[in-house]
Formats: sequence, structure tokens, C-alpha cells
Amino acid sequence: MEWKYRTTNDYIQFISFHDCLADEILVEKDTILFYLEHVDITENHPLNPFKAAKSTDRCRLEFSGVRMNEAIIYCEDGRDKEVLITDILEVEILQFNQTSNGTNYLFEIAGTHWGEGQFCLVKIEAEKFTLKWNDYMDDAWFAGLGSK
Repeated sequence: MEWKYRTTNDYIQFISFHDCLADEILVEKDTILFYLEHVDITENHPLNPFKAAKSTDRCRLEFSGVRMNEAIIYCEDGRDKEVLITDILEVEILQFNQTSNGTNYLFEIAGTHWGEGQFCLVKIEAEKFTLKWNDYMDDAWFAGLGSK
């Protein structure tokens, strides 16, 4: 599939993953693909031509140069259940963090695993991510919240 827009983790401060649903996760060699219903792009992102934050259409989040990945589901009984990242069937992202360790990045994605109804944490160490989408849809849920 061809994608009209592409951005990288260099612009993470202009991307909001909060409340975005990842409904498919695939692993291909040293690449992990998250298919998302949408993401929100702030008005300050260089690729956003609008004066407001916008949600995108269905998009793909591609982690490349993956060195490590792990997924943990936090069970109600207090256990931490390690699972394969591809076992996370649907996750609503609550928090998405990026830290650099010099040559790579550690991406931590906290969310709600819909299949289990529990909180989960996905950790990915990779060289970068690329986010790809084709269109802007509606205003992001937070558009205009800071204005009078």
C-alpha cells in the first residue's frame, strides 16, 4: 500500500497516540507493525496543513531495526503475564513514551488490552519508528481545548 504521509519518531512531540486503538500487530524480521484506527497529529506538526490538531484515517506504525520486544498483561490477581507481542489482539493506547539509549530508542506503550480486559505494557527497542497515513479526518478530540 502506498501512503501519502510519513513521519518519524523525530516528531513524536507532535503526535498523540492517546485513545488510539491498535487492532493488529505483526512481526516481520526486525520490523514490528501496528495497524491503528487513527492517530492525532497536532497543529504544529510540519505535515499538518490545518490550524487545528487532526485525527488521521487508518494508519500504520512501523518500528524498524527492532532489537527487543516484550509484552506484559497485568492480571487482576496481581500476576504479570508475559505474552508474545502478537498475542495483544487489540490495545487501546493510553500512554506512549520514547527514551533514547544512544543509538536506539526504547518505546513503551501502556494501554488496555481489550481481549483480556486488563492493562498491558509493550516495550520495543528499535532504531526508529515511521508513522504512515493517507488522510486527515476530523479535529482531534483535544483540538481547541487550550484556546479561549
